[in-house]
Amino acid sequence: MILARIFDRNMERGLVWAVIFLMLIGVLMVHSASQGENMASSDYWVKQALWMVISITVAMGIILVPVKYIYALSYVFYGVMFVLLLLVEIVGTTGGGSERWLALGPVRVQPSEFMKVAIILALARYMSFKKNRPTSYVKVIVPGLFILFPLLLVLKQPDLGTSMIFCALLFPMIYWAGLDSRRLFFLVAPILSAVFAAPFLPWFNWFTWVCFMFLILGVLYYSRYSLPAMGAILGTNILAGIATPIAFGRLKSYQQERITTFINPEADPLGAGYQILNSKVAVGSGGILGKGVGKGTYTEMGFLPKAHTDFIFSIVGEELGFIGTVAVICLFLYIIYRGIMVATSIRNQFMSLAVVGICGVFLFHVYINVGMVLGLMPVTGKSLPFLSYGGSSVLANAMMVGLLLNFSVNRHDF
Repeated sequence: MILARIFDRNMERGLVWAVIFLMLIGVLMVHSASQGENMASSDYWVKQALWMVISITVAMGIILVPVKYIYALSYVFYGVMFVLLLLVEIVGTTGGGSERWLALGPVRVQPSEFMKVAIILALARYMSFKKNRPTSYVKVIVPGLFILFPLLLVLKQPDLGTSMIFCALLFPMIYWAGLDSRRLFFLVAPILSAVFAAPFLPWFNWFTWVCFMFLILGVLYYSRYSLPAMGAILGTNILAGIATPIAFGRLKSYQQERITTFINPEADPLGAGYQILNSKVAVGSGGILGKGVGKGTYTEMGFLPKAHTDFIFSIVGEELGFIGTVAVICLFLYIIYRGIMVATSIRNQFMSLAVVGICGVFLFHVYINVGMVLGLMPVTGKSLPFLSYGGSSVLANAMMVGLLLNFSVNRHDF
């Protein structure tokens, strides 16, 4: 029965192989990172291989769990993970300047990684009821609260990258659950308004912000909203645009410098910008075919701190070259594409929403990490799924893959 379940005709076998290939590449790249001068004789790659085996086992186990049990335990799992996040604030251990882990004997667990899975399942269960579907702004409030409280705890750790993922997974899920595209745009618009008016971003200024305001006016006009609604939406965006430069101007000079360097690493090449600048050089030095596995000079000479975690894609670029980086990105895109195809074919609203949330997490993880490595995004400390070193990350990602495969097997159940 177990083998029949695993080899069901509805199983996404291509997705399984894509994940396994990524995990193997991850072990290989972590091994290369372990040869660097600042990580001599490291056994990180051995631990990563062990986590890979454990994660595959966990994913296979999740495939066998009846969907009704996953549904029934969604809120319970959310509550347990929330309590663990609270415990991090009380008895958490510190690493890299952040307090994100709980020590369980020799193993350190990062609850925020598993909180992503919990949020997806809790949101999917809540919005699977027709009366709870976010067809209006008012009905978005409760799904927003599912995100808000864990978000505040994670920001306190601090962990900007994970908090961004929490926010990011909400938007595709509420859209899939029933929020129309115009309302979704107006929800995101204040964030975009603040970004377009940010004085610390060299490519945005008052001109870009005014252009964005005209875009909002155009969308409002064609939306045919009532005058009070139009005024509230426009006022919120104007307030966000005006408040951003004012808030930045009230910061102390050293705080402004930190933000500027955070966005523009070239401003401090030997300090805060050291990692990202070396990362870009390492990726570029790989050329088309790369230098070969274990032959990355920037890695071996220790110019890439944390190369085995947040900057694992830098090693891919240096050692496997342009071909390798494109192959890795294509594997991720294939996983996301197959996930979306599964979501569209599922009859059960709970499963369909959960799959969309899982695809959203993978998409934003890859977007943030690859963008960070290439200098297109700020350094937020977000790992690359299946490749970056980290037991909690690998295990949480495997859980999401297990759920996706479980739902694909049961896609015709209502």
